[in-house]
Amino acid sequence: MPKKPPKIILIIDDQSMARKTLRRMLEYYKLEVLEGADAREGVEIFNRERARIGLVLLDATLPGVAADKMLTVLRSIDKEAKIALCTEESVGETKSRDDYADLVGVLKKPIRTDRLLAIVRQAMDLE
Repeated sequence: MPKKPPKIILIIDDQSMARKTLRRMLEYYKLEVLEGADAREGVEIFNRERARIGLVLLDATLPGVAADKMLTVLRSIDKEAKIALCTEESVGETKSRDDYADLVGVLKKPIRTDRLLAIVRQAMDLE
């Protein structure tokens, strides 16, 4: 049986420090990470690498584009994409639970390692 290609985590966040922190956390656990510094770059990477991406960590406050719009764009490329939203607000402050029903999860910043790993394991079927 052929070996499955490794799954990659795509971080789309305009804050460099947030991306680098998440990247270090994930790479510590031997996970491969790609970074998109803004909505355009994130969509380009997602479009190019979607077959290898197992999870997208999407910042809810990208400049110039609402989280709902980014979710729509990513879903138009791959309706089965696993996406977790990273936000500084609680879910109740931003949208109703139904609006985020198709997400793998919502991570409140600052992101705790245990919470991040739980979402990664769930999304990528890791043990």
